[in-house]
Amino acid sequence: MCSFARKWPPEHAFSERAPTYSPHSTANSRHQDLSMKPVHGAAVAALGALALIGCGVRLTHFNGPATRRAAVQLVVEHEQPSRRLVPETQQPAAARQPVVAPKPRVPVTSAPPPPAALSPRAGGDTKGGKAGGDGLSADACLIAKWGGVWALEGPRRTRYHVDIPTPGCDQRSAEVEGDSLATFPKAHGGGPGYALGAKGSKVACLRRACAGPGLRKPALVEAPTPLQAPPNGWGLGPAPGWMEGSPLRFNSVARKAFAAGGSYEGMPPGQPLLLVFGGASVNDMLRNWALHVQRLALPYVVTCMDESLFTLAGNHGMPAAIFRGGSGEEASAGPGVVTTRWKYFRMDPRAFMTMGMLKVRFFLAFLRAGFDILCADLDVLWLRDPRPWVTGQVATSALISFADIVVSTDVTSDAAENDRASWGLAQELNTGMLLLRSSPGAAVVCEAWVDRMKQEMVSIEKLPKNMLQWWSNDQTFFNEVHMRATLDGFANPKATDAARRERAAEHLRSIDRRPARTAALDAALKRLGDMIAAGPAKAGELEDVRGLQFRSRIGCDGQHHSFAIGTFPYELFASGHTFFSQSLQLRRGFSPVAVHTTFQFCDTAEFAWGKRSRLRERLLWLVDPDSYYERVGPASEPQPEPTELEYSGFLHLDGALLDMSSWPRPYMRSEASAAIKVEGSRSFIDETLARKSDVHTMRDGPARHLLLDSFQRRLIHDALALARAMKRKLILPPLQCWSDRYWNALVRGRFPGVRADAQPLPFHCPFDHLFDNEKWAHSDAPIREHSFLDSHRVLDRDRNDSVRLVVRGAPAEARDHLGREPAVAARTLELSPGDDYAKAASALQQKGWGGAYVVKVGARSLELLCESLGSAKANAAFNKVVQRVLGIGEQIRYCDDADNRRWPGDARHPINCTWGFHRPPPLPEGSGGLLGVGASAPAACRTDAKEILAARFAEPERSWKGRGGESWSTQDRPGYLYHQYMNK
Repeated sequence: MCSFARKWPPEHAFSERAPTYSPHSTANSRHQDLSMKPVHGAAVAALGALALIGCGVRLTHFNGPATRRAAVQLVVEHEQPSRRLVPETQQPAAARQPVVAPKPRVPVTSAPPPPAALSPRAGGDTKGGKAGGDGLSADACLIAKWGGVWALEGPRRTRYHVDIPTPGCDQRSAEVEGDSLATFPKAHGGGPGYALGAKGSKVACLRRACAGPGLRKPALVEAPTPLQAPPNGWGLGPAPGWMEGSPLRFNSVARKAFAAGGSYEGMPPGQPLLLVFGGASVNDMLRNWALHVQRLALPYVVTCMDESLFTLAGNHGMPAAIFRGGSGEEASAGPGVVTTRWKYFRMDPRAFMTMGMLKVRFFLAFLRAGFDILCADLDVLWLRDPRPWVTGQVATSALISFADIVVSTDVTSDAAENDRASWGLAQELNTGMLLLRSSPGAAVVCEAWVDRMKQEMVSIEKLPKNMLQWWSNDQTFFNEVHMRATLDGFANPKATDAARRERAAEHLRSIDRRPARTAALDAALKRLGDMIAAGPAKAGELEDVRGLQFRSRIGCDGQHHSFAIGTFPYELFASGHTFFSQSLQLRRGFSPVAVHTTFQFCDTAEFAWGKRSRLRERLLWLVDPDSYYERVGPASEPQPEPTELEYSGFLHLDGALLDMSSWPRPYMRSEASAAIKVEGSRSFIDETLARKSDVHTMRDGPARHLLLDSFQRRLIHDALALARAMKRKLILPPLQCWSDRYWNALVRGRFPGVRADAQPLPFHCPFDHLFDNEKWAHSDAPIREHSFLDSHRVLDRDRNDSVRLVVRGAPAEARDHLGREPAVAARTLELSPGDDYAKAASALQQKGWGGAYVVKVGARSLELLCESLGSAKANAAFNKVVQRVLGIGEQIRYCDDADNRRWPGDARHPINCTWGFHRPPPLPEGSGGLLGVGASAPAACRTDAKEILAARFAEPERSWKGRGGESWSTQDRPGYLYHQYMNK
């Protein structure tokens, strides 16, 4: 790394940090001042605990009074709108002053003659501008935090935002320790004069770093070290024998692939090598990733975080690499392996950050060998060959194919997919898909990235040992390094100004000087020039070509290095939201190139439950054992529940779950009748609890979502009971949501920025939007995803070995919301209204059909059966299971902008939110059961279909308790059940 890189771990220390970035981002093109309150160890621990309780993690080590108090204080603060790292005042590119990398290149140490730091100045702040017109007095000094640089002056340490920093300005600034800038008040209250323009920024960047409490000295390059180039030179591919000089050790599969005559021999420069990273604890995710890549015949290497994975990769025929270890620069950069006591690295902050550093060191090792690399997280699946987009064969990628760096984004709509919005570069970038060219610019960014993570490790080392935390990760600091690099707003290959186009061309030519590459670049730039000259006739075609940003930063060699950065198209390199929640690609009729399982829920320290669930639903999880599809057999690792061996065959709830055309009109319900908690202002709580609406015309939002889901949830509950009676595993139906799920405020039920046509309501939603996967995985309620029978691994003879259960008088079953008709079964089992689940199971056996692979039942028949397993004892046992999977732990918060017109932006008004979900009514179990409800024996079952349906439509009684900013509905959620569940 750089000569200013700290020892391992760094000697300096700074306080624990709260999230600098939201885990995902929305459209926000302007920088916000990130003034946050300090968050100390107990508070950080409490916040992590609160986040994980919602996904079923039992955090018994967070039970101290200080932690509980911190948790209460932090809940609202944590849920504030995410803050972005973008320039504070986003000027149009044309208005920016040109920022030119100095020629000749100048070492950092030659830059500024430092003034006195933070010496009090008589007179304080001046009004109406500064002497000399530079906007600052002579005693000003520099600080940096996140993606920004500020100048401080005067006895109050008033801060001015350096809006257009010159190259290396942030590297000459003192880093603010902790997470708050509030100790430095904004000049002019943040109004006009607070942001320094081009001239003021240039003058400010000549000042030296501030000094004082809470400030860390800048990392100046005292002894510049040359940038390590590949033996063949940048961009020219690997040299013969490159493995011998590599700091990596390769398994026999990799050595064979790269050897003469091997499948990877002679990879042409510019063709990317795919890399993926992981450890043995997530080997099933790795195997799933590799199977998709192997289908596409893409060259790849598994870079291993531990010896176990290195061995495992070889056993499965995967090319793999691991650091050799030893002494020297690589050893001083940090450990060459990662260990964790958790099965899932992401939940261990120390291991996850160490993994991030090791991952980027792998990047550097391959870049320095001469490879262009396309890097992916384990939870990214390649579904199509990405090379046409990487090499410019696709017209819209003509420019990004020449960039040093191309990265994916978390944008959820096309609002950021244009030049005006910088193609998502003003938002948080997602390093789950990252193309790095073998170029000086990419190498300098990676070196700075590693160094920044090494600094962060000091904070992480101070966290409680049992802390589970994931907001501080390698992606956080990639964004910081990117945003701190100086933007050249003048260079633009799509500008009408020829001088601006030529500036961009100079940047791009410096990346790769091979004649063939230069010729291809010139041809691409000529095509752009022809489009510009054609005017309106080619305006649309020109707009579709993805643009680039040009930035520069000072490298370890003390010189300025420019780099070009672009983004992958959001529809084709898809986030979890566009693919799993919006189903954008499916509805528009194309497959993405890759999908990243982001925007999902319920990963725990044990396993990434939500990711696997979503991939199973889309038939993209390829590594389940054969037993997953057999009549009898455990589901899969990790830790399959042994009780599943007691079940044989499957029960499939199919067809439409809700048929609102047959519901009463009007159907009036209390809007809060399906909520477990309402919180916020007192007026919001009172109005919500008092309001009644017609379900058919109720506005989109949390109340409608929870109310309609309560009918869907009850059908899932009843199907579980029927499956339990028959000792069958339940195949779930496809689920619907009437509101998205998000950790901040929604906009009429949708993620901010997502248009109604991109996500019609209701939408087909993943299982983890409504349920907690981890609880189901460790329960006596075995389930399969809705697409289970569509898998090619289910044999035709099994799929056709079916029985259809119908109840006399039930309406015909309609197709589900995905358009699938209820399957015709080979045999039909007919029951009467009011027959209970035990009778249904008995009738199946009496017919001699108990060995059928699958029994199918539609919602219209299921809801006419009696909700009982035939005995109080059986009902009580089932209620106990359901209390785990549908009980007190199922708490999800929904906040909509329609209920928050005065928030965010006004701290006097709390955010108004509604929480779900109520569990469906328990089966009658007598006074000795878990819930203590019902008579000593099951109630008599109704036999009239109209009476049965009328009872299901009756509004449940709710009693609301609470004061101040929240009110709970506790009718079927006694507080002791929460403690009973959490302390199991």
